[in-house]
Amino acid sequence: MTDILSSIVKQCLPQMSPSKRRVTLKSLKEIIDEEFFNLASAAALTDDIEACPYCGCPFFVKRGYDARDNQRYLCRGCSRTFTDRTKKVFAATKLDRATWMRFAECHVDFLSLRASAVKCGVGLKTAFFMRHRLLEAIAKSMPAFRAEAGIGMELDECYLKESFKGNHDLADCGIPRKTHRRTTACDPSEKICVLTGINDAGDIFFEIAGRGNLCHGTAEEMLSDKLAKGAIVSTDGAYAYKRALATLGVSKHHAYSSSKHSINRVNNLHSNIKYFIAHFHGVSTRRLWNYLAWFKWLWTFRVQRSVAQLEALIVKQVTQSTYETTWRGYKKTPYPFYDFWVKQAGWDQWAREALGKA
Repeated sequence: MTDILSSIVKQCLPQMSPSKRRVTLKSLKEIIDEEFFNLASAAALTDDIEACPYCGCPFFVKRGYDARDNQRYLCRGCSRTFTDRTKKVFAATKLDRATWMRFAECHVDFLSLRASAVKCGVGLKTAFFMRHRLLEAIAKSMPAFRAEAGIGMELDECYLKESFKGNHDLADCGIPRKTHRRTTACDPSEKICVLTGINDAGDIFFEIAGRGNLCHGTAEEMLSDKLAKGAIVSTDGAYAYKRALATLGVSKHHAYSSSKHSINRVNNLHSNIKYFIAHFHGVSTRRLWNYLAWFKWLWTFRVQRSVAQLEALIVKQVTQSTYETTWRGYKKTPYPFYDFWVKQAGWDQWAREALGKA
């Protein structure tokens, strides 16, 4: 069957004019993309529903069918109806499946938003929304990080410069400080601390810990579900780790001086994530979590997989995942740790008033 179709295409294409040939090839590409999408998503679709997608209540009953003959359910918790496709990424999209498959290709090829928009035939804002909708979905497909007893791991902090990219002209949430030219060193209080870890199996995790230096309370909170008693942990000489790991009951903690280069794996991870972030010419701090999830996805699934397999994997993971953030939600996403600038503005106002009275 494949040979017959191939021979027909080879016979018909030379007889067409260049314009008709271009249109025909574009139509064939759309059909192929849609079929690849259907094949990748078919394995992920399931009728098993465990809880209400709105409130998470596990108690629900059948309530008729919708216009597409999909079984509807009534939640006993929030009294809302839903189907097995409710809040799924591809359930309510207005874009065709071929466009999403092409965008998955752009995602794997690491193309910029503008290049992805051109390739998929959508606007720049639509490409932005598609990227973050995919990132939100694949973030839920990441395996949980855990270092069991006897397993070694390395911990360290990675500091990224706070960025207000994308909001220079917005009056309601614009930059609360003067624009930096980045020619001089950044103030430590304007750096975001990302707690990073890697274990002997190569599994990694990222946790946005806050602004400035890491404190022991934050370290203890973020490591409580990632470390088992008996895990072997290597860190630098930061006091926050010593106190947090002692509280968590970690029996073997090796604290090395930063000059001995004894935690090279996690330091190499920092170099990779900074190179990844630099590819986008800066990432807005309020979008940082999605890009960390993207990096973790590449680190976890890219090994020994072809481009076609990665594209199918993206579609499969996104098909079975749900989304929470709408387009309006993305526009209104608050900046993390913005209270620093609120307090700073209050201090500056107080200082001006004090100087005025003096």
